[in-house]
Amino acid sequence: MKSFSKKYRRIIILLFFSLLFVFAPVNVLGVDSDSDGLDDAVETNLANTYLPTLQFVDGELFFPASIDYHLSNSILKRKVGDSIITIDTSPTIAEIAVLTNVNDNYFLENELSFEEISQDYNDWKEVNGYFVYAHVKPDMADGESYIIIQYWLFYAFNNGPLNDHQGDWEVVEIILNDSEEPLYASYSQHESGEKTSWGNVEKVDGTHPKVYVAQGSHANYFRAYQGNLGMESDIVGANGKMINWNDPDLQVVLLREVGTGTQGWLEFAGRWGALGGGAEELRGRNGPLGPKYSQDGSKWQSPASWGLGLFAVDGNWFIMNWLVANFLLIFSIVIIILAIWKIYGIVRLHRKGGLRLWANLRTRASIGIILGIVSIVLVITALFLPWYVTTINIQSGPFTTDGNVDVLVIDGIRGVQVNLLGDGLVQFFGMKIPFLIIILALVVLSILDLIGMKSSRQLGRKYITGGIALLIPVIIILLSMALLASMIPSFAGGEVSAEFMAISNQISSSPITGSYSGSIGEYGVVQLSWGLALGSYLLLIAAIVKIVGGVITLTSKGISPPITYLPPPPPPPPPPR
Repeated sequence: MKSFSKKYRRIIILLFFSLLFVFAPVNVLGVDSDSDGLDDAVETNLANTYLPTLQFVDGELFFPASIDYHLSNSILKRKVGDSIITIDTSPTIAEIAVLTNVNDNYFLENELSFEEISQDYNDWKEVNGYFVYAHVKPDMADGESYIIIQYWLFYAFNNGPLNDHQGDWEVVEIILNDSEEPLYASYSQHESGEKTSWGNVEKVDGTHPKVYVAQGSHANYFRAYQGNLGMESDIVGANGKMINWNDPDLQVVLLREVGTGTQGWLEFAGRWGALGGGAEELRGRNGPLGPKYSQDGSKWQSPASWGLGLFAVDGNWFIMNWLVANFLLIFSIVIIILAIWKIYGIVRLHRKGGLRLWANLRTRASIGIILGIVSIVLVITALFLPWYVTTINIQSGPFTTDGNVDVLVIDGIRGVQVNLLGDGLVQFFGMKIPFLIIILALVVLSILDLIGMKSSRQLGRKYITGGIALLIPVIIILLSMALLASMIPSFAGGEVSAEFMAISNQISSSPITGSYSGSIGEYGVVQLSWGLALGSYLLLIAAIVKIVGGVITLTSKGISPPITYLPPPPPPPPPPR
């Protein structure tokens, strides 16, 4: 009996510990395969909880792909000095995993053309779908503990507005406190990005941030109307394909801290795309480094510091972006309303007794009126001329120019244009300042004011106001150049060389005109000149002429009272008979 009881007790004890093992909580028995302090199950749960929904623009050609697509279509090469050496025409993950020195200049180049890559990727996408690489890790920043969730997105090609290159890595980052409560979202944009509080983030199904992906460049934005402020010209919208967080074609790959096995590609320190010389690097045409090496590894090794250090945006910033994105619509509505009101006044004036323009042209006010017309002609001429020009002359090195070359041109038709010394002038800034529309609208309103003038004094006041308005484009240009030195660090992303800052400081201190001669890094010895161009001076002359015309018209004795036509007197009554 005793032996049976003893045996029975052993069975009970074994059963107890078996049940304890089965129902043990995850934090006791969880697996932390990358030894970062977070169990794999926790990482997977967090990655799935905050998985973003990606909204693209109509016309987008490339969507998040797997690195296998690029690897299987690339040749492993190495740049040694000015020579390019082919290492392997069929590289493998195991082969590239041991290439861990950025300075060795290895790169994976797809030798297809842009059009061929686009077609080939589209065929691949239909079979393989979309991929997101999730990276979850605890991190510290400024003495605070955080949990960081990164979603790395790889695109086969970056065909952005200012540069294009094979391969493109972008990242969406969610910053949690150590209690797993979301605090911020940080989105990459080119070499920098933006962050905002979690409450400002558009979400799908409660916890999944909505990311608006710019066409071609794949920069990430918080709103569909962003991309118009900053140093890039991005097309962002909500009219294209949307990859929802629960899309059955979307595959999520959880990345570990160290790339091993099938994740060995993480250790590859080369470029995910073609690698040219220093000129190509400065033009932004080289393929990007992978997640572990991007921006000297700061995004991967110190994600909290990287994400928290981005440009902070809030509701006011979004309102500003909305106004800029809809400026043309708002401006057009206002101008149309004003034009209709002025036309109504002209018709009304005509019915009351006739227009007074021709009558006033026979008075001293005619001088002021004619000056106003001259001002309009000058303004229209100025629209077709450059308003601000910066030229550069480089006599040696990879950027050698054929004499003076325009690198920055502002005019009334194309707005702001830059020359990256390779593609000619291309439109810069998402704002694409519509000076042409603004000034033509002012010209139309001026003509309507002229036709519908009620008195010389009223027209004179409008001339003076219009002349002051013509100064606004020149003032905006000069203010922008004066603030150049303070704006560059905010928008450039990464470090700005001392030479560039020295030049920008000179331009800011003397925005009307100036020059510089000296060495600028890989550009070599350059001669730079900048200043207002003929179009701006014509605008200034037009403004002065119009203001003078307004003063003359205002002080002259024109025909102000209405011209009335009295009805003929009634016929005399017939004589009495």
